[in-house]
Amino acid sequence: MNEMPDLTSPRVLRELLKERSLSPKRQWGQNFLIDANIAHKIAASLEAVPGREAIEIGPGAGALTKTLLDKGYRVLALEIDRGLVSLLEEIFMGNGQIQIRQADVLKVNWQELLQEHSAFNNLPKLISNLPYVISGPFIYSILKEALPFSIVVLMLQKEVAWRLVATPGSPDYGALSVICRYYAYGRVLFEVSSNVFWPKPKVGSAVIQLLPGRRSLAPEEEPLFRAIVQGVFQQRRKTIFNNLARLFPDLRDQIDSFCSASGITPTSRPEELDVEQFAKLSRIIYNIHQ
Repeated sequence: MNEMPDLTSPRVLRELLKERSLSPKRQWGQNFLIDANIAHKIAASLEAVPGREAIEIGPGAGALTKTLLDKGYRVLALEIDRGLVSLLEEIFMGNGQIQIRQADVLKVNWQELLQEHSAFNNLPKLISNLPYVISGPFIYSILKEALPFSIVVLMLQKEVAWRLVATPGSPDYGALSVICRYYAYGRVLFEVSSNVFWPKPKVGSAVIQLLPGRRSLAPEEEPLFRAIVQGVFQQRRKTIFNNLARLFPDLRDQIDSFCSASGITPTSRPEELDVEQFAKLSRIIYNIHQ
């Protein structure tokens, strides 16, 4: 490819894909970003943290990738679609600032990946126009690994983005909100119209920024914390007492004392508890179980 194509033009994208017998795949949630201003705005969101090393998830046809490279980033691009990997390799041929790798990010061991790439002198930044079909599982996967990045900027389905930063008592508050708040400081930066994508999705989007938070539990206590949070929100209309009795029937007689020590009213519903109350409760139950 002799010159850089306009990666934000639907006409150009159609031609590039058609020439290679490719097309957007619904099962992978492929909606390509076609607005250069939005691409720059997303990339600029990374500037909250110093550094020029980034991992991009699902680069698609490369509109955001090009913006990152233009800003001087060294980029590791992870793409599941082998056809798009070949296209990206052709588009960015000869650019020593990018590595393109075919990978299913739901199966990536992030600690191993970071160790493999010695070019990452510091924790890299993570950025993605994340396919909506994997947004929940993917976010859980990086939180479970304690958010091993200096900053995360994701474009998500709008409802998911607001759920991540929801606070106790709000309708959107749930397990994902609690777990996200435990591992990270999150905020929605701006919402994005569906008109900036091709094909046009049926839902709106929002860009969220996550910064690593201060974790109050020991690493060995965190799996139980996540299990308790996810477990009680599976039946969110039940009281904390009834949920804990269901999850830990052998500890039923001690639940009132666990709640008291955690600053929790046993008749509270899960959506009334904040992250530190869940953390205190998890530590107490963990120590009882040892």
